[in-house]
Amino acid sequence: MFFKKKQNNGQPKKLPKKKKPLWRNILGWIVYLVLIVVIVVGVPKFLSWYLDTDSPMAAITSGSMWPVLKQGDLVFIKGVYGKNDIAIGDIVVYKNETNNTLTIHRVTEMLDDTLITKGDANFTSDEPATYSDVMGKTFNIGSKPARIPWMGNITMYASGFTKVNSN
Repeated sequence: MFFKKKQNNGQPKKLPKKKKPLWRNILGWIVYLVLIVVIVVGVPKFLSWYLDTDSPMAAITSGSMWPVLKQGDLVFIKGVYGKNDIAIGDIVVYKNETNNTLTIHRVTEMLDDTLITKGDANFTSDEPATYSDVMGKTFNIGSKPARIPWMGNITMYASGFTKVNSN
């Protein structure tokens, strides 16, 4: 602490804190806003470039891939461009024509024109999907999919919130 003269009662007198100039406060807020924009816009664009796909992230919305992927996980998706980029055992993301959603399941069988997938926690295989329906496969670190636990819940909440408000 900085002290000035002694007061009459023998206690040191405290100097008042200096206030920041207004321009420094404004500059601080501008820096924070720029950082937020870089994170919100820049990170997905970087991931799209690095993982070579238009959709670099996906939320796990069910427990069908438990215990490898859990509901609410955010996974990273790497682009694939045909049958040669896929192997049995890969976890792929494909457009499910049956219910017009995305499915994230493991490849169990590869045929000439289609592939068969199955969720690790499911008892039955999915309907065959064409190789052109496959958008990508999970980006792995070592032998495990790269995932961020619970971060997919934000995406699921936001998409559910949008659907509720659009009706």
